[in-house]
Amino acid sequence: MSFVSSIGKNIGNLAVRTVGLTAVGITAYDAHVMGKLDADVYSQSNEADRLTSAAYNSTYLEQPSSVMGKIKKKIFNFQVDNGIFMPFDAAIGYVKGFCNSCIDGFVPGLLGLGALLGGKVSSKVSAFGLLIYGGYKFITDGIGLGRPNRLNPPYK
Repeated sequence: MSFVSSIGKNIGNLAVRTVGLTAVGITAYDAHVMGKLDADVYSQSNEADRLTSAAYNSTYLEQPSSVMGKIKKKIFNFQVDNGIFMPFDAAIGYVKGFCNSCIDGFVPGLLGLGALLGGKVSSKVSAFGLLIYGGYKFITDGIGLGRPNRLNPPYK
């Protein structure tokens, strides 16, 4: 019975910590997803640049030579079949995307950490800040109020 009564006494504190944990979790999840997307884009665009350069190199000779043409063709085929750089590029892209998303979600992440790890007053202030920030984002990004219509701008 004491467990139930202790929950009843601390329900506000538990709600504040839950809000903080939720904000940190959402921010981290968004950063992870953006990291995965940027990993794909970064690695594939670098691979496309490498293959474009290899294709250009394989079609250009200073002097006509049958042997050099065959060598260039072998080098091009090796570069096409070789995906050794893609995992490294994907890791770089993931880190870039993750960090960019963490920077974009700095305010809710910081408020979430404050609500999760702060003291009695600071956690409640952080949770209230999260409430205001979440309401603002819902109104502007969710509903679209206060945003200019970029698809059909008026001519002036």
